[in-house]
Amino acid sequence: MTLNIHTACWQDVPAIQSLMTASAQTLQAPYYPKPVIATALELIGGLEELIITGRFFVAKLETAIIACGGWAQDSAHPEQAEIRSFFVHPEFARQGIATQLLNRCERDCARHGIKTLYLTATLVGEPFYRQRGFSECKRYSHILSNGAAFELVKMVKTGLSTRSD
Repeated sequence: MTLNIHTACWQDVPAIQSLMTASAQTLQAPYYPKPVIATALELIGGLEELIITGRFFVAKLETAIIACGGWAQDSAHPEQAEIRSFFVHPEFARQGIATQLLNRCERDCARHGIKTLYLTATLVGEPFYRQRGFSECKRYSHILSNGAAFELVKMVKTGLSTRSD
């Protein structure tokens, strides 16, 4: 299996959107009811901005996009960045692919002088981020357009090194 991680481009958008839907519907199923998962997909936004800035990545196996994720620098606090839109195709979950994407984001952030990362994790993603040095700031419920509560976790990781590995 040869995995390639590269910067996402406009041609990748349809495959990224399909990946996000498949990932959410399958991997979040043990944590949320189906109507919540379907409606929560409305919260995914900003993909265009991430692609424009060159800070959104896809992991490809041959020509298939099997994972994605990126980061956005905080304009009010340039030493901080938000980790965004991490999704892995269910067939490739728990194989280290998201870790490779996160490492890529962390290296990029360090090169930009960013020392603190933050994110909003779903319940399925929380253990992944915790294992990679993020800590919980707050748990909360986001009320979706269908009135359902979507449980989320704000997380932060400080002390990002400026290593270049």
